Amino acid sequence: MANRSVFRVLLLGLGLLVLMLGYQLRVGYESALSRAHHDAENLAFALDGQIRAIFRRIEGSLSNIAGQLPKEALQIGAVESYRERVAQILIPLTENFPELGSFYVWDAEGNSLYGSVPPAMLQKRASIAQRPGFQLLKNDPSVNIAYSDAIRGTVSGLQTVAAYMAVRDSSGQLKAVLSGTLNLAYLEQAFKSLQLDKGSVVFIRRSDNHNLVIRYPMRGSDINTPVRNPIQARIDAGETEGRERFKAVTDGEYRIYAFRKLEQFPFYIVVGIAERSALRAWDTNVLYMVGGGCILLLVLGGLLLRMRREERLRLAAQQEVEIMHRLMNEAVDNISLGFTIFDPKGKLVIYNKAYLDMLGDCRDTVHPGTTFRELARLSAERGLYVKAKDRIDAWVAERVRIHEQANGQPLGQELTDGRWVLVIEHRTPSGYIVSNRIDITERKRLEAELKALASMDALTGLPNRRQFMARLAEEQQRVQRKMTQSACVLMLDIDHFKQINDTYGHAGGDMALQHFAALMHAELRSIDSCGRLGGEEFAILLPGASLEAAQRIAERLRLKLAESSVEIDGKSVALTASIGIALLHPADVNPDAVLQRADGALYEAKATGRNRVVVEQGMA
Repeated sequence: MANRSVFRVLLLGLGLLVLMLGYQLRVGYESALSRAHHDAENLAFALDGQIRAIFRRIEGSLSNIAGQLPKEALQIGAVESYRERVAQILIPLTENFPELGSFYVWDAEGNSLYGSVPPAMLQKRASIAQRPGFQLLKNDPSVNIAYSDAIRGTVSGLQTVAAYMAVRDSSGQLKAVLSGTLNLAYLEQAFKSLQLDKGSVVFIRRSDNHNLVIRYPMRGSDINTPVRNPIQARIDAGETEGRERFKAVTDGEYRIYAFRKLEQFPFYIVVGIAERSALRAWDTNVLYMVGGGCILLLVLGGLLLRMRREERLRLAAQQEVEIMHRLMNEAVDNISLGFTIFDPKGKLVIYNKAYLDMLGDCRDTVHPGTTFRELARLSAERGLYVKAKDRIDAWVAERVRIHEQANGQPLGQELTDGRWVLVIEHRTPSGYIVSNRIDITERKRLEAELKALASMDALTGLPNRRQFMARLAEEQQRVQRKMTQSACVLMLDIDHFKQINDTYGHAGGDMALQHFAALMHAELRSIDSCGRLGGEEFAILLPGASLEAAQRIAERLRLKLAESSVEIDGKSVALTASIGIALLHPADVNPDAVLQRADGALYEAKATGRNRVVVEQGMA
């Protein structure tokens, strides 16, 4: 009989173990895929801001050229007269932005006029008349800017994407076309810095024809070729961001993808994380678990001990998964870039729409040529920044000092409308100051929410053990410094709580805990603090209360609870509680000392019949 019982326990234990391992594998599998989805989305989100800033830089540079280019210089016969003057406009743009290639000016027929390259090299670029981008600008007066597919430069030999901007007269007639190129090798280096796992990819495609612009790792044969998949279908349907999981046609690799369409530009970014890389740790866990099961089958003599050990390991692994999930949720990366460039004299040269949006009602103060000091003062006087209030002169002086240092150190700024902006400024070798502004309002909000969650018990809404212990430590210091006459601690425990759980399940037990917490919170003074220490155990801190006052409060709470009831599954369930009271002593070495005394009094209340209030020994 004993062997049969052991065998039955063995079968039951093995069955439970199989179910437990299957559940853990499922949780680990879903958690690994979820982390991969979040990683892909975060990378796509970060690249979105960086790449949109580059395209805005190209368009801003072309707009800058258009604004400075003399109308007389657009005639072929005037090229020699204006060559040097136009070169002074084009060449600094190429030198200041390493990601940008050459800039060119073409007449209305597509013939080359000027370029940021030597005249001898410019002759190799005789005409762009047959290029689709030029044809689009020429044939459609409503279009002012167009982008090419990936092309190899005839002069530089580099893989680039060209942006074409129309220069029209007041009647809409095309007078000239400006072009600038993005060096795709720069993007390849940016992708390489992501340090993707093997099998993962990053690429950019056009959103109109889905031709591939650049892919990392690079495969030159795929450039300018479309591939139909669920992402293209969603882009065509008008979606601007999302995620997918499918098997790639080109290499047969299963990947977890996140995509984002570049706002205002005919391109979209796709980040694909190889599923085999995302599940590598999960595969290892599978091997470990299977191996552990085999060992358990072989070592029958120590099966029960091994089962308990595996249970502990399972709980530890589950806690690790929960911790990793929480850390992933905290890794909120909401990026929105505002872009500006100030010349060596501190005057504004280039800015974008995102920068204006961040200024809100102060956007009308922004004009090319305005100095940084003027912008800072005007926005401070209009009450844009919280720290500038009532100290405008000092704030402006400090802000100008930080701006002129431009050492790349992040600077957080709180705006009076509740937003937060992170400012990062760098000085270029030529003396220009490039500034990026990132809206981190959502990140600040999440930090506040996480801070609140870290100090609150999710079930009852009361402070958790850590928060209560921090409050108790503060009150103990007040007692030790004789800043208060006295203070007491109550330890409370719902009587027969296990019976409630066994009868009505954990949901019924949760309702009883919530009822007790609400009653306790309603009966306390505004200066009192209560918290859930764990399970059905609660604690109350009564600042300034003597033992007699604490006893009165405890008796009132005990009676209130005994007179009340909680409805569970349609039944009225009566509750009682046992309460232990202890007085804070200046000699206590830590907050745990008074909790131990109160816990001892609580134990005595339990041992002497429950539904009682007991004061710590020697103090009654």
